[in-house]
Formats: sequence, structure tokens, C-alpha cells
Amino acid sequence: MIKIVEEDRVKALRKIIQLNPFDTVVMLRNVQTGYVIECVNEKAIQLFREPVYGEMGAEDFFGVMDWQTLKPFIEKPNDRVEYITLALKNNYTLFLQEMLINEQSYILIVLRSVNHQYQYAYEDELTNLLNRRALQEQWASFVETEKTMKIALILVDLDRFKKFNESLGKQTADNMLAMISKRFKCLCNEHCEIFRYNGDEFVFILQYSSREDVEVLASHILKLLKEPLVVEEQDYYVTASIGIATSIAAESPQLDTMLHHADQALFYVKNHGRNHYRFYRKEMSQVFPNEALMEAHLSRAIELNELSVHFQPQMDLISNRIDSFEALIRWHNQKFGFVSPAQFIPLAESSGLIIEIGDWILERVCKYMQEWKEKGYRPVRIAVNISPKQFKQENFIQKIEQLINQYQIDPSLLELEITESSMTNVKETTAILKDLKKLGVYVSVDDFGTGYSSLSYLKTYPIDIIKIDQSFIADIEKDKKNEAIIKAIILLSQNLGLEVIAEGVEEKNQEQFLLKNHCKKVQGYLYDKPLPADQMIEQYLMN
Repeated sequence: MIKIVEEDRVKALRKIIQLNPFDTVVMLRNVQTGYVIECVNEKAIQLFREPVYGEMGAEDFFGVMDWQTLKPFIEKPNDRVEYITLALKNNYTLFLQEMLINEQSYILIVLRSVNHQYQYAYEDELTNLLNRRALQEQWASFVETEKTMKIALILVDLDRFKKFNESLGKQTADNMLAMISKRFKCLCNEHCEIFRYNGDEFVFILQYSSREDVEVLASHILKLLKEPLVVEEQDYYVTASIGIATSIAAESPQLDTMLHHADQALFYVKNHGRNHYRFYRKEMSQVFPNEALMEAHLSRAIELNELSVHFQPQMDLISNRIDSFEALIRWHNQKFGFVSPAQFIPLAESSGLIIEIGDWILERVCKYMQEWKEKGYRPVRIAVNISPKQFKQENFIQKIEQLINQYQIDPSLLELEITESSMTNVKETTAILKDLKKLGVYVSVDDFGTGYSSLSYLKTYPIDIIKIDQSFIADIEKDKKNEAIIKAIILLSQNLGLEVIAEGVEEKNQEQFLLKNHCKKVQGYLYDKPLPADQMIEQYLMN
């Protein structure tokens, strides 16, 4: 028997019911005349088709036949599980528990359908967590159970997890998701539940007292991911971005609204470095447009001449000259104004628009290079980012060759930046890279150091340049591990005859560290921001 001392008896009973949101739950109070209904959940009312009124007797609620089935078990509960068949209903698992609340005797009845569809309906097969459907149904219970309760919806998105799918294969990535889910599950208790929401997204629902409670949970989530995931004796590291929306049950918040607010906060996190959390604020709504509407506008961005190319210089620390640039796309929309690439590039990739946009920027850069050559400007190398979808197109090589011939550019002045996720198939990737080298263009690997097989492909693939990701540069003096990684990358590149470019250099001490360790070329706001073509020409090409 469970003994509970609870000043608010109703609150205690409601809490018990809330812990079983997908089962039929009935609480009986033991009185001299037998048993009366103390409280029930909505599923019980639906199953037995009886509303509860006054001091309603158990037999009146359950019906004569079902009460006669239940009564023998209830009279000797002994906190056990049994299997029963209810009249004209179904087979059920019957869980009984005696409870003493403020010296008053109760019987807790929990009925769970033996129907196998139950598990499939509410449980995620891969992670064994509750699924999106369960979240939708349980939300109403959270809101209705205790009107004074504070609710936090915590949306957790694994950063760049798609790369694991592409690099390691779906099966390995699924195993990693299962490992992560097991870690997250340990955070659940009577006040907190977790759901697998979508792919690599999870939702925590937390009943909290203070904002600190929410922050502690968010911090624990991030902390759980600091330990590596071990797959086939190899360590892999995953980070997460977290968006948080809060409300009070009395306000009857809609689940869709809470999810939207959490997603807005999540977008803010991803746009400001990832691997941390943010609470939703109203001002976030002003900069987070409807995704479907944004996609519609993005699909017409080329037609309406809303896209432009900016160029960020790359400084040669030895010669103190700038002879190469990275081309970066910008979008100024008539409705949304300036839209961050961190916002619209993922949208372009998921919608397939990235191929059209990628083709546009390639041609625009080649056209610029032709114009600069005709005007006698000094030659400079221009790097263009290539998306994985572009890279894997069957006619990708043909497109590059056609642009080189059409605009009569020097292929050695064109650099194609690819990411590690583009190079999942060794045979296919090697063939494409060899064809590119035949054309005479440069090939660089962007965001080097953040991938999962970086060292293995350096000697396999015919590449010319590696770019050290800015995340390593940012904490160069605070994190000795970053220093060691940077030194190792530079040394390895030198031994392999590769050029190294460090991204995100913003401070003089970063430059000094890189120069000391023989990194010849750097890029970042310390030298200049990305410039529109006319400013870039005036500042760098006409001198």
C-alpha cells in the first residue's frame, strides 16, 4: 500500500491520473457501503460511456457486468497486475494499487488495452520513446489537469545530424539516435516527459516552479551530449540546439503555438552558434517568417533579382596581399528585408531550390570574372560554395566545363568549395574530383575539422585546399584542444602539399597564433566583411 500525505487531496489524485495519460484510469474511494467514484480520466468516461456525478457508485459507473468482473480483483488488490476481459469491450491489463491519502483509503485502477496497436500508436519504434501522436494527446492532459501549473515545452534539435546519416549510413545514425534517446530518458520523472518529435528532434514537457528548473533541465540535456557516442570503437560527438516556450495551463496554450514559439527560439540558437538554449521572446516572431511563405518568395528570388553576390577577401599573411576571395550569396527580399543565409540556405536545401540558386551563383561569379578580365583588373581566385545536391548532379562536371568555356575564364582562378557530406561515396567522389582537376579548377574542403572522417580522405581525394572551421578559431586561446587541432591540421596539410585557409579570424591574437604556426592564409572580419561586387572591385581589384 502506498501512503501519501497531501494537503490538497484533489491535486494528489489528479497528479496520479496525469502519470497515466494513455490508459483508462479510475480512482475508487472505499466507503462503508462499498466503493464510490472519486475521480476518472477522459478515457475512462469514453470506455464505460458514463459521466460521473455526485457520490456515484462503482457499479453504476462500470455497469453491472463489468463491475462483477472487476470486483473480485478489487476486493483483494495487493498491488498486482492481472489480465481481464470486459463485457463487449476488449482484453485489458488490469493494474491495481491500494492507496492511503490523508488516512483515506483508495483503490487505483489502471486499464491498458492488450491490443498491439496501442504500442505502435503511441511509441516510437526506434527509440522506444513516446511519439508525436502521444505528445498531441498528452498535451491536453497537461493543460487540463492543473490550471495553476507552469508548463515548459523544450524543443531539442541535434546539430547537423544529417551529416551522420550521409557519412556513416542510416543504420549507424539510427543506433546513435537510440543511444541519445536512452540518455535523454534518464531525465524523465513525474514532472518531465520526453517525446521523439521528428527525425532528430525531441520534445521535453516539463512542469516547473521557477525558470531555474527549466534552465537546469536544458543544461543537463546539453551536458549529456558532451560524452562521446562510441560506435565500432570510434568516438563521435553530437551537440544540440534548444528552443524553449513557456506558459501557464490556465491560459490553455495550444500545442501548435507552443511548438512554433519553441521553433522560433531554436532558430535563434542555430543562427547564433548552436549548442546552447534560448527562451522564446515575442520579438523573435518579428524576424521569423512563416517558412512556407518564405519558400514561396525564395522560389522567385532569382526572377525578381533579389539575390546578390558578396566577396570576402582572404589575406596572405606572408606577402600581406589579397589575391583570393570567397563568394557569398545574399538575399534581400521585398517582404522580409535582408534574410540571413543561415535561415534561407537550409530552406533552399530542404526544398531543392539550392540547385537553381547554386547554378545562379556559379554563373554570376563566372560572368563577373569575364567582366573583370575584359576591364583589365588584376586576376584573383574566387571560391564558390557547392552544395551536396549540386555536387551529386549527373551533369555537374558538364555545367562547370560549359561555364568555363562560355565566359572564357582561367579555370585556375575558380575554386569550388565542397563539404564533407558531399563525399560519402568514395568511388563516385574520386571520379568527380578527378574530372574537376582535369578542367584545371581548384578544389577546397570547407569547415574542415567538424566532420567524421576528415583525415582519411586527405590522401584519398585530389583536393588542393582545406579551410579550418571558424569554431576552432573562436576559442583559440581558451581551449588548448583547439590549439592542438589547428597545429595538427596545419602540419598535416604542409606534409601533403595542401594550402590551408583559416576562417573566422576576428582578433589580432588569432592572426599571430596562426602566423606563428605557419598558416599562410586567413579570412575573417579582422581584414574585411563580405563586400558587394562594386566595393570589392574598388578596394581590391583596381589597385
